[in-house]
Amino acid sequence: MTRLPVTVVGGYLGAGKTTLLNRLLADTQGRRLAVLVNDFGAVNIDAGLIANRDGETISLVNGCVCCSIGDNLGMTLYDLAERPDGPEHIVIEASGVADPARIAAYAGCHPSLGLDAIVVMADATTIRERARDKYVGDVVRQQLAAADLVLLSRTDLIDVAESHRVRDWIMAEVPGARVQDAPAMGRLAQILLVGTKAAEIDPSPGAHDSLFSSWHVGSALPLDGAALRSMLDALPPAVLRAKGIVQLAEAPGRRFVLQLVGRRWSLEPEPHREKLALVSRSEIVVIGLAGQLDPEAMQALFAPVLAACLSPAVEALLRSETRP
Repeated sequence: MTRLPVTVVGGYLGAGKTTLLNRLLADTQGRRLAVLVNDFGAVNIDAGLIANRDGETISLVNGCVCCSIGDNLGMTLYDLAERPDGPEHIVIEASGVADPARIAAYAGCHPSLGLDAIVVMADATTIRERARDKYVGDVVRQQLAAADLVLLSRTDLIDVAESHRVRDWIMAEVPGARVQDAPAMGRLAQILLVGTKAAEIDPSPGAHDSLFSSWHVGSALPLDGAALRSMLDALPPAVLRAKGIVQLAEAPGRRFVLQLVGRRWSLEPEPHREKLALVSRSEIVVIGLAGQLDPEAMQALFAPVLAACLSPAVEALLRSETRP
């Protein structure tokens, strides 16, 4: 069973969380989303999107719903997971002073839910000052430490050198952190939700707009699972999202759905396909900001995934099939 993905959006007050949600609700790319918020008024949903309102739930004309978290986040998530016509992705906006890791723990309240990622917004103009504040500094650092991906907002208000200093500071504060600027909030939100549907594996060069680049690899033979997992842990910070459907050498006759956001990844059995009548290809697509993905470096990272289970001759043949 592929779980219903849950994304938590955290960050201190004024970091840009509500802007991200508004852009996402305005253009969902055909997905049914459930967005959970503390305050409907703060989100300021476009009146033209509202189909009806029923207590703590606002239904939108694009098939999405916006729900107030209320007093029981776990119950709200459980109810969404039980709906026969429920959402395809759930996004939770954590309050500005909340620990997003604690919010993310609620994704375990139903067996069909699964945490997709914790995305933390950080205002590039104030994040270091906030972190030094004796009253809120611990909260800000706690939020950053929980992030699978940190998105820097308001980088247009500082110069390039200062933007690099802020990024370097975050990476020093949180070793292993994935930090990216948010140059186009709406498109970035959509990219973070790419892969909601396991069948959406599109390696074509035109699959993403000019703000993003992608790298694709395919193999006709099963992949080495241990090497694949090591590769996923070693992916560079430039990788925002990866998705794929793969066969593993240690599990013949099964296919697995790969999802990655920032430094969090999952590899789960594909639903509804217990056995494969024919050998299927493994396909993986990696997505990052334009100009930041190095095809040769990606090729080198992926090579052991094939080399660990193939003869040199077959490995050379399949390597020729991979392409940036």
